[in-house]
Amino acid sequence: MSPGQEGEPDESLNGLKDALSGLDHSDVRAPPILFDDSNASILDFKPKQSLRITCLTIGSRGDVQPYIALCKGLLAEGHKPRLATHREFRDWVEKHGIEFMPVEGDPAELMRVCVEYGMFTPQFIYEVNSKFRGWLDTLLTSSYEACKGSDLLIESPSAMAGIHIAEALGIPYFRAFTMPWTRTKAYPHAFAVTGRNYGGAFNSMTYTLFDTLFWQITASQMNRWRRKSLGLKPTSLEKLQPNKVPFLYNFSPNVVVPPVDFSEWVRVTGYWFLDEGEGWKPPMELLDFIQKARKEDAKLVYIGFGSVTVSDSKQLTQQIVDAVLKADVRCILSKGWSDRLDTKDRTAAKVPLPPTVFSIPSAPHDWLFKQVDAAVHHGGAGTTGASLRAGVPTIIRPFFGDQHFFATRVEELGVGVHLRKLTVDTLSRALQIATHDEQMRTKAKSLGKKIRREDGVATAINAIYRDFDYARELVKRRGTQGGTDAGDEDEMDESWTFVENDNDFDVKFRIDVGGV
Repeated sequence: MSPGQEGEPDESLNGLKDALSGLDHSDVRAPPILFDDSNASILDFKPKQSLRITCLTIGSRGDVQPYIALCKGLLAEGHKPRLATHREFRDWVEKHGIEFMPVEGDPAELMRVCVEYGMFTPQFIYEVNSKFRGWLDTLLTSSYEACKGSDLLIESPSAMAGIHIAEALGIPYFRAFTMPWTRTKAYPHAFAVTGRNYGGAFNSMTYTLFDTLFWQITASQMNRWRRKSLGLKPTSLEKLQPNKVPFLYNFSPNVVVPPVDFSEWVRVTGYWFLDEGEGWKPPMELLDFIQKARKEDAKLVYIGFGSVTVSDSKQLTQQIVDAVLKADVRCILSKGWSDRLDTKDRTAAKVPLPPTVFSIPSAPHDWLFKQVDAAVHHGGAGTTGASLRAGVPTIIRPFFGDQHFFATRVEELGVGVHLRKLTVDTLSRALQIATHDEQMRTKAKSLGKKIRREDGVATAINAIYRDFDYARELVKRRGTQGGTDAGDEDEMDESWTFVENDNDFDVKFRIDVGGV
């Protein structure tokens, strides 16, 4: 009878068992164990004690909202989460029973630069270097104060400070984001979407380019802060090794399919939805408008571009009104966009709205998108997730950043339209397609059902439990290597050095930015 056959012990397996039992598990240099079963029970890995968990994020409402949902899940698990972000969100955060810590810096000003000059154009880099030095200093200082006393730090990498703060505090560190930030051949970096498919080598290179450029812009300021405030030695991108950090992506695997070349500590969890529509009471006028559209058998759409800044808000409003009239649809309009870039006369009369357009200041997306036949928006990750979950075709007019990426994904999935240029003709045509194309509507409904079956918050918490020991092991290694001087590089543990050979694209480069 051959080894492994029923009834016969496999001597090789017994030998392996004996060898494993003799291992010295106290060796901290042994590779950490990664639990890769996404269906494993939380109880298998849940910490025995409650954790003080800080979530650090900056940006707009869409950057904060997923973390409120995650913190509520962590609260239900018995932990002590806090959310560190801009002061303007304090009331919103505390309304959900979550501890708030302030982080300085006006996100609207940075958004203005992104929209006005484009992401990482030469003019953008000049503006950041000349006007945002003080902004970054206050962001770094306040972030460190907000994170003190934590057992675990979860950060949006756009906040920039977390990986250094975790090193200073000696605590496990996770990253979480709404857009692709991890090197892969499957998709380009969310800030490097070109509108054309240049292949896997190009996609992979965009992450290397972005990381290098981002570090070059901020390195001198970061290292000065590390030395003066954190008591750490200067570092480099190679020493930080952010590619080794556990990463949680809070978008749906049915929208952005997890690439096969993601490392095992990179998890696509599903969206972290914060549903606030259940207790929300819509104005009677809005309900009457919706009911009238249904009685008239008219298609009803939502149009809103969040809080993005535009150069001529009056013109944008007029284009929307004209497109709605041309497409013969009814429209719920949420005019939240800012006119801070306006060079026109701001005292001019507002655009009059016809009876087919109803304006609202805001409404919970989980309630609102169930009422409409299609949604038009800027393509923010959270808004995109909400409209796709509702199962309605989604028209995206991106303005900057990851909005271009999600517009491309919506179009590739066949569940919406990527509106590259907004005119009366292009928007009216997109509205007609989204409200009448049965194939698109069927695909949107199918995708919505898949997303509604996901539980992104629960999956994320499960992933935190599974990868917590791995993150803690990185703390030990970084503690002995993160402050290594240039002359001591030979003493670094080679198991920590990340080397990846790409046969398709092998390039070395250095980027010097404006004297940084």
